[in-house]
Amino acid sequence: MSTRSEIAVQIKDSEEIKSIYCHSDGYIEHNGIILNENYNSYDLALSIINENDCSSLSETIKESRFYNTWRNEGTKYKTFSNEYSFMQTFNGDLWIEYLYLFKDNEWLISQNKSIETKNGYNNYAYYNTSFIPVSTALAKLRVQTAQKELELQFA
Repeated sequence: MSTRSEIAVQIKDSEEIKSIYCHSDGYIEHNGIILNENYNSYDLALSIINENDCSSLSETIKESRFYNTWRNEGTKYKTFSNEYSFMQTFNGDLWIEYLYLFKDNEWLISQNKSIETKNGYNNYAYYNTSFIPVSTALAKLRVQTAQKELELQFA
């Protein structure tokens, strides 16, 4: 099973957002780190979008697997008029676990979450968290990992 994500860039001097689908390794420990460390400028972020949908993202465009160059599929990035439109499109989409957005010179992340519903048809409702900087999410992850390691040492 893959961890799917959507990778997006807000276009300079505009509210417009362009995004691509990424099939594998969308979790923060992979795509989050790669985006934050290797595509950390507007031009680098846009270079991902210009390659269109991908199977997996790597530290360079050449090492990544984009469907158009890998399998000649002819995919095209999606365009949204603004962030609200982008978020509404993926709101509750349980197949896209992470949304990444390059905006104001930093990567942001939103995670798909679920809550159990007692009277719902499907027993769960899905939603996306508010965006936070990827750097903040990675720092939180490091703290959680350190806490778990300490708990194991002193258990």
